[in-house]
Amino acid sequence: MLKFISSAEGKIFTVGVLLLLSYLGSIIATYLFSVDDANSLVVITVTNFLFGRAAGISYGFSVGLDEQIIILVNIVIELITVLLIYPLFVFSWKESSKIHGLENFFSKVKELRLKYSSFFEKYGKYGLFLFVWFPFWMTGPVVGSIIGFLIGIRHLHTMLIVITGTSLAIIVWTYSLKELLHLLSQLSAYAPHILLGLFITIAIAFKLMKSGK
Repeated sequence: MLKFISSAEGKIFTVGVLLLLSYLGSIIATYLFSVDDANSLVVITVTNFLFGRAAGISYGFSVGLDEQIIILVNIVIELITVLLIYPLFVFSWKESSKIHGLENFFSKVKELRLKYSSFFEKYGKYGLFLFVWFPFWMTGPVVGSIIGFLIGIRHLHTMLIVITGTSLAIIVWTYSLKELLHLLSQLSAYAPHILLGLFITIAIAFKLMKSGK
């Protein structure tokens, strides 16, 4: 454990833990002022983690959160996930050890790296940025960061690419969905909830397709 904490990836993990604790602290503090807002933060966190950023953003709109809050919260959620899972993968790779509960996920990432090997060899860091930004299943920041390591990009550069790509993707998603909801709201007052249900359904369908292979 001491070896892990003192390593470069261990330091990244420590930053992730501190950010997670800060985020949890902010949610607890929010409960002191508004139970509804705090509950919304909890649900948007779980929704993003389980079903992806599109669902997380849609949920934010469905409960009336401001777009700046939606953007900030989703960026923080995805950043925490990267800072926690990326170093665990790097450590397991270097030590040739297995982390219970993440083995299947890591195997799928390795398969993706092989599948798009020619793409990453040709475009390198720029390709990684597009991979993180592109709004498809299994092309998010955690997968992108691990692939960045597998293709030999340094920790700092990988983190900068992933953070930039993720932030841009969330901003684009948020304002695009805001415009879409504005149009759909003219057809139905339940548009935000319908869109949320649609994104959750798509996410579940993709997961079932992946698990069935």
